[in-house]
Amino acid sequence: MPYNYQDLASTTLPPEIEMPPGLREDANYVFSVTYTDPDAMALKEFAEAAATAIERDGKDLGTYPPPQGHIALREFISSELSAKRGSEISPENIFLTSGAGGACQVFVDSFINPGDVVMMDEFCYHGSLNMFLKKGARPCHVAMDQDGIIPEKLEAAIKENIQNGHRPKLIYTISVYHNPTGATISLERRKKIVEISNKYEIPIVENESYADFHIDGPELPPAMIGLDSEGGVMHISAFTKLMGCGLRLGFGAFPESARESLAKVGFGLAPSHLTSMAVHEYLKDNKSAYVAGVAASLGRKRDAMLRSLGEYFPPTCTWTEPQGGMMIWMKLPEGTNTWDILEKSVEKGVKYNPGPIFRADRSGGNHLRLTFSHHTPEEIEEGIAVLAGVFEGEGVI
Repeated sequence: MPYNYQDLASTTLPPEIEMPPGLREDANYVFSVTYTDPDAMALKEFAEAAATAIERDGKDLGTYPPPQGHIALREFISSELSAKRGSEISPENIFLTSGAGGACQVFVDSFINPGDVVMMDEFCYHGSLNMFLKKGARPCHVAMDQDGIIPEKLEAAIKENIQNGHRPKLIYTISVYHNPTGATISLERRKKIVEISNKYEIPIVENESYADFHIDGPELPPAMIGLDSEGGVMHISAFTKLMGCGLRLGFGAFPESARESLAKVGFGLAPSHLTSMAVHEYLKDNKSAYVAGVAASLGRKRDAMLRSLGEYFPPTCTWTEPQGGMMIWMKLPEGTNTWDILEKSVEKGVKYNPGPIFRADRSGGNHLRLTFSHHTPEEIEEGIAVLAGVFEGEGVI
């Protein structure tokens, strides 16, 4: 008789988060995941870099890596944060993780208890949102516009929570090419958000996983961790979407005052040391050229999706025109239920992300997210035509 593992299952497992079943299905056109752009990957050169690293430093794989990860890669990240994000951070205040999600999980595990209030964007990337929900946090979504989270709304919401006896624990925001809306917090707003954080002593966790994906338009403002002088900002980013989702390589950066708390969870699940060696060996000589190639490829795909949306969707639907990142945020007529329509779309071969998965209360049903990194421009046009047909068939457009 087989073992009944359901009876043996832990009783302390986190709650299951409801997600649309269609997201688990296969589809011909995947507009639901921010995959690495396959047409921009430098596979031959990366393979050569990996071989070089193994031949030179392979014996390092015989021992366990440092608790915070490969030191040379952390030194590289430190120099990049200084040159590109206006943040002077010691390699000793950087830790490598299994993707950006790994860094987010470290901060969640280190600081969040059940019932804690977390201030976050009006729509929040579902992977991060679900981490907070599984820990029992109480997300408080704050209104956004094209310049990101609105500081006045943030402060008002903080005050209201404090008056109700619930001092927020963290402010969590994806501040660059926001997932899912594509917004980037302006410099003026970054300064105001940092001021609010300092005033109420509520730390910020800023996720800049898309900072390497600038396509066109103005350069990015500096990261908030570089604007803050009070040790109130923690930082997340990754190489996963740049180099390969399967590599699962991200990092966190933190003020020295947070070290003791982060060390208690061991800085999370470290990535493969081999992955760190290979990525460092490639990026230290090639990052600028590689990033430029990725931007050019993503630009062509973004433009193809924008053209297709304009051709196949009516003026009753609106969408963003991102200057970076990998996604477009759509708003459909009021009353649209993108959650339920997803299943019918998948049957036709197209996957997207319904707006409600980005909200703790599962509102926002007339929004959806489309990603453009995975397919060719030709495939994008084909898929958008199919998607428009689905919504037309449902009487939405």
